[in-house]
Amino acid sequence: MRIIAGKAGSLPLKVPVGVDSRPTTDAMRETLFASLATVIQGARVADLYAGSGAVGIEALSRGAELAVFIDNDFRCREVIKANLANTNLAERGIVVLGQLPVVWADIAQAYGPFDIVFADPPYDSIDLPELAERLVVGHEGVAEGGIVVIQHDRSESLLPDVAASKVKRFGRSRLDFYCLDSSK
Repeated sequence: MRIIAGKAGSLPLKVPVGVDSRPTTDAMRETLFASLATVIQGARVADLYAGSGAVGIEALSRGAELAVFIDNDFRCREVIKANLANTNLAERGIVVLGQLPVVWADIAQAYGPFDIVFADPPYDSIDLPELAERLVVGHEGVAEGGIVVIQHDRSESLLPDVAASKVKRFGRSRLDFYCLDSSK
């Protein structure tokens, strides 16, 4: 796995060993960042269930101001820190060890609001519907006009009463983009 573009483009990333994770593929990250190209510069980004930190580090490489990485596994925290150091982006990254969605309110208050929130929880996560509701409907921790992107199993229905602004499918996975109306 590597950083695709920007300041750290083509630099390799480590992946946590012994962790049941599903890294966001290069193709998915390319599609994600093509969709975010006009808003990434100077953005504050939250990378939830961060794993290796690939999404947040890609955002920093492409000009995001800050990325906050949240994962509940200490091995992921150490890999993210190593990846930030290897890409020379550590000064703009904050790594938090914590269980989502439990720690989200505190993180949102301490580091938000975020312009972009990316969540890639384990598939079939029982906490995902609650977190999606808090982010998309409640705008918790999300800046006015912010974007929430949730990667999940394409068979899951997250928010039956809220249509995603855009949906991208990749095999079993899908990315749901929610562009939050700044008038709410």
